[in-house]
Amino acid sequence: MKYYSEQLGKVYDSEKECLDAELKAREEAARQKELKDKAELKLKAEREKRAAERKAAAANVEQARKAMQEAQTAYKKALEDFCKKYGTYHFSSNSVEDFPTLFDFLNPFTLL
Repeated sequence: MKYYSEQLGKVYDSEKECLDAELKAREEAARQKELKDKAELKLKAEREKRAAERKAAAANVEQARKAMQEAQTAYKKALEDFCKKYGTYHFSSNSVEDFPTLFDFLNPFTLL
């Protein structure tokens, strides 16, 4: 007599062979599922770690931006006070990065 496993789609010579093959297939499926679950958990943990690192870096950038704005505000106040007291302020620079701040000099005078 032959035994057919609907689960595996195969024919076996004995019932024991059929049941053993089905058990082995279920164990292998469970092992594969466990490996897949572990990989998904590892991937999720990695994503969460990268998200936390990004959030910390963004907070650092935001803190630096706020410090820059506070420094610019203090600079503008000091420049306005100097110009009110002494009339003008002059400095020389060869740096390209200084040009955006040069336009800030014009702002108090254009509002007058």
